[in-house]
Amino acid sequence: MVKSFFQKFMFARFLVVGVMNTIVGLTSIYIFFNVVSLNYWASTAIGNVIGGICSYILNKKYTFQVKSSTPSFSTAIKFIGVNIVAYFTAYYIGYWIITMAESFEQYMSPLLYENLSILIASGLFTIFNYVGHKYITFANRSTPL
Repeated sequence: MVKSFFQKFMFARFLVVGVMNTIVGLTSIYIFFNVVSLNYWASTAIGNVIGGICSYILNKKYTFQVKSSTPSFSTAIKFIGVNIVAYFTAYYIGYWIITMAESFEQYMSPLLYENLSILIASGLFTIFNYVGHKYITFANRSTPL
């Protein structure tokens, strides 16, 4: 029961950190997509790199409380790998939503469904990231949570 409590608390910390990462990453994505007019893939990739840097620093320190004795290079490589897999999985689903929504173009503007698909993909990205970082990136952390 105590372990379950700490696991739930860890997920809560992950969500709080995720809100900050989302503000940074999703704002970046929308700026690159809507203001700079980059395409879907470029906007989401650049925004997720920016959010990923923020995420790595905050998750390592606050969510998973990795002590400095953990090799940072190894953790960083795992973090990048998990982010890449989560990114392509989540944003491919988002892109698929755009493709499917194009058939409803007469009912909804492309800008609306493209932005909604980015939002949905961002949510999926968060879930995939949590699972990957919990079981792969920070699985061998030094502090018991």
